[in-house]
Amino acid sequence: MSREKSEGKDRWPRLMRAPTAAAYCDERSVEAFLRSIPSTYPRPLKVSGKGHRWLKDDLDAAIERLTCRASLMKDAGDVL
Repeated sequence: MSREKSEGKDRWPRLMRAPTAAAYCDERSVEAFLRSIPSTYPRPLKVSGKGHRWLKDDLDAAIERLTCRASLMKDAGDVL
């Protein structure tokens, strides 16, 4: 693996345990991340023999929805 990939956005695993997912979403703590399910972040997948895991793509989609919502709210404020 090239150094660029290992230091770039691809360093995050596709399946993440709660501490990794919380760090990926830049939550203050694992507990804060878990409290935000399912309102902000998706429910985890149950992986046989591994426990709960979050899929990176699902977290990315949740973050994208948050940024779109923030943008829509800002635009609505401009109209008022």
